[in-house]
Amino acid sequence: MRIRGRVVVVTGASSGIGRATALAFAEANAKAVVLAARREDALEDLARQVEKAGARALVVPVDVADEDEVRELADRAVEEFGRIDVWVNGASVSVYGGVEELPLEDVRRVLDVDVLGYLHGIRAVLPLMRDRGEGVIVNIGSVLSTVPQPYAAPYSMAKAAVLALSGSLRSELRLQ
Repeated sequence: MRIRGRVVVVTGASSGIGRATALAFAEANAKAVVLAARREDALEDLARQVEKAGARALVVPVDVADEDEVRELADRAVEEFGRIDVWVNGASVSVYGGVEELPLEDVRRVLDVDVLGYLHGIRAVLPLMRDRGEGVIVNIGSVLSTVPQPYAAPYSMAKAAVLALSGSLRSELRLQ
């Protein structure tokens, strides 16, 4: 897709793949990159780099596990830039340990962020994109969705769910 002039939202932008993705969009001449994650200080630092690359930046601290916060993220992006062309679901957390030993609340947190966070993003942006008749949603997956590793079951489970969610959504959109 053509990136020049596009408005992009990246969740999980404070580090890792999300940070690299946000910078790549800015360097590819996106109009604006909306930076979303929990760590506002890291987002502010990234915003300076995005603007240095020539794109406008908007920092929105958000926990993607909270559906209301994700809807507010989409609303802020539209208020500021008039539309969302690309939404990148990249926020992710992990926990390491044996299946028998991991605290259930830690497993739930991984699933809340890595699966429901993506669903919240889709549900927040899809109606906006449908109304405009265009848009791209990118769900960041992992090879661990199909080749799980020991002591990373929650992350592998979550990324397998993201793969299934993406396939289901793609099929639904083709049927509409």
